Amino acid sequence: MKVIEIDSELLREYAEASIHAGTEAWTHMEAEFVGNVDGLMKTLVSKEPLAYTIVPEIFPDGSVKSPISSTFKGVRECYVFVRGRSDLLNVELVNEIRGGWYDFQVGVNTGRVRGQDKITNSVTIGIFPVSKGKGITGELVWVMTPRERLGTGPAPTEPALEGFAGRRQLLTLHKQFLDGYRANDVEAVLETMNDGIQANIRNYVNDTGTLIGIESKSDYRAYLKEFFARFEVLKVDHLQRLTEDWYLFAESRFELRERSGQGREFGIHTAEFFVPAKDNRIIVQTGHGTDLP
Repeated sequence: MKVIEIDSELLREYAEASIHAGTEAWTHMEAEFVGNVDGLMKTLVSKEPLAYTIVPEIFPDGSVKSPISSTFKGVRECYVFVRGRSDLLNVELVNEIRGGWYDFQVGVNTGRVRGQDKITNSVTIGIFPVSKGKGITGELVWVMTPRERLGTGPAPTEPALEGFAGRRQLLTLHKQFLDGYRANDVEAVLETMNDGIQANIRNYVNDTGTLIGIESKSDYRAYLKEFFARFEVLKVDHLQRLTEDWYLFAESRFELRERSGQGREFGIHTAEFFVPAKDNRIIVQTGHGTDLP
């Protein structure tokens, strides 16, 4: 008797793609443990552009900067800097989503400052996008940071949420974010953002394959106006979603129609994490997306 009827070939292809994503991400992580920069570079895809945000900065005033590297030269410089100052000894994955074209990880990292004996632990989230072939196409990371440390300006009248209340609030905020896209409404999307928003997302306006570095609401507004001028959003659905009080991860499917030409309709997927600030709005949005057809 058939109880859960689904195409077996579809399941096989989905499993193969998901396993491939996890394997390529973990191959890269094993190279991180060795710490050899040449070995790390061999775990990447063979062509640019890449998508790297591996050295995010948090400043004393609560502002954030998350530089993007998209070239082999730039990524190598990042690895020389990061592995030159620290040794990564182990990563214990407490959450992992193998999404077919990316691997999302939440890991407890065991490491030490280069040349020192003291062992420390930290918690990070990371998205490792992949393509069909060998290697990862990017490494997009963030270190666990309490909301009250993030965001500039005076303290909000409402306290930064934490625990289960923070998870529920961040889930509501993400729903509001997606609703803004569903409505093709620039200001509705921006309403979910902290004034110091740092967004590293795929640039679908110019379709360069690179990430665009957004460093303010005005930057984001300009990008969204161009995005909605090029595409009409027909439908948005989340496929995966994982929420803690300090981040939300989501894979979403956007069904779009081009506003020019023949009005092509097609779908893209995004995989992104969102980090809340002390005013309980988003201060970091980082991720990537699948190709336009």
